[in-house]
Amino acid sequence: MSGLAFLGIDVGSSSVKASVIDHDGRTLEFAMTDVGNMLRRPVPSWAERDSEALWDAVCITLSKLTEVSRVQSVSVDATSGSVVAVDRYQKPLSSILLYSDKRAEDEAKYILETSTAAREYEAYLPLDPYLVLPKILWMRSHLAEFGKIDRILNEGDFIQMKLTGKICTSPNVAGKAHIDIRSCDYLRDLYEDLEIDVGLLPPLKPIGEVVGAISQSCAHETDLSENVVVINGVTDSTASDVATGTLNVGQLNVSIGTSLVVHAVADSPIPDYMKRIYYKPYLEGRFLAGGATDAGTLPMSSLSRLTGKTLQELDAEAAKVAAGCEGLLAQPQWIGSRVPDRNPNVRGFFIGMTDRNCVAGHMFRSILEGNGAIVSQLVKIVEEVTGARILEIRTSGGGSRSDIQNAIIADASGRRVLAVETSEASIGSAMLAAWGLTREHMTEIAQRTVRVRKKFEPDMQMQGLYAKLAQRLQLLTAEIYCRTCHD
Repeated sequence: MSGLAFLGIDVGSSSVKASVIDHDGRTLEFAMTDVGNMLRRPVPSWAERDSEALWDAVCITLSKLTEVSRVQSVSVDATSGSVVAVDRYQKPLSSILLYSDKRAEDEAKYILETSTAAREYEAYLPLDPYLVLPKILWMRSHLAEFGKIDRILNEGDFIQMKLTGKICTSPNVAGKAHIDIRSCDYLRDLYEDLEIDVGLLPPLKPIGEVVGAISQSCAHETDLSENVVVINGVTDSTASDVATGTLNVGQLNVSIGTSLVVHAVADSPIPDYMKRIYYKPYLEGRFLAGGATDAGTLPMSSLSRLTGKTLQELDAEAAKVAAGCEGLLAQPQWIGSRVPDRNPNVRGFFIGMTDRNCVAGHMFRSILEGNGAIVSQLVKIVEEVTGARILEIRTSGGGSRSDIQNAIIADASGRRVLAVETSEASIGSAMLAAWGLTREHMTEIAQRTVRVRKKFEPDMQMQGLYAKLAQRLQLLTAEIYCRTCHD
């Protein structure tokens, strides 16, 4: 197997990335194309981009690779809950409505009012406008060509279709389309309540199964061989879980990208009747329990633009600031909060400013501490619901390159944090491509591929300070953006 190579394609919110690894887990090459300028917000609550332009970016990214002739299999990950409608000729009829698109607030309320199945299933997947079914209802009311729709695809399914000409999805990718975690099939009672034909959604195949071979037209566009097989993939955050080697119960991955996402491995889905976390099917019969938040790198990048300093410069300045930032507190969820309290009205803020802490290093560290507070709260929630003790946290995404962020997460959560050398979701998808083709155990592939860059041991004396900061942040947010204000 020494000559084999595996390709992973990661379609993220700001870039398309591709990684090629060999059987020994070595990264042979990496390519990236920026797609941040594709985001369109014609209305503040909307977030969309063009599907064909996105496919062009995938092709451009693949054209930068020189090892594609060695590739035997490929797997794709993409943003979760992002959907596009296509006709029977596989032509797009809509823009991609992205995961962060919240235009379907009225439709989400209607679903909860209409469907008993939706209300009962909130213990496994809290209903939110960014999910797939509210978006389908919005399309039904506003898309003139809705009657011509043959399929409504997740973003990753669309790229798989462009690669192979075949349509399918995995239970992991379709999780935001109300896959019943207990049966790994669509929640058909809910679809019937809403009079939505389940046939509009792509058929389900297990993660790791072969979707099909590269089509002739795709081979012409990408230089991939028609002998290359496409392996059914996962979402971008799940691919990050794989890339960090988060595979066993007791492990938790924090993906710090545009959104901050926490996933813990669980043996079984246990309902959360307080509706704080969701579940997704994972590898080898296990599940992911966790939550997506509206924290992440958005405020970090915004402060970088405001100050004219790079993220690395801000990180270095933040490392010199004492914990607590001399009383400065930041809310890092800028487009609504999902954890620990769900409130779409929440916006970011700094509070407690003085002439001493109104400087870049303090402001940047306060954002990192806000992220750490949210992670620590999610760790407690996951442990409370699942009954599994989190023994180890791994970090991935752009924000995980920050040593000070990793150290804050360790101190705030009281858990050891492992930062891996390469946590790109595209590496995780390349590992899935290898798993699907060779049928080795994923733990064996991970042992060869995942390398720990640095370990961060928690300072237990700091945990009390960060617990107080998290509580204060929660109380202030509730006071400023009272939960009744948006009802």
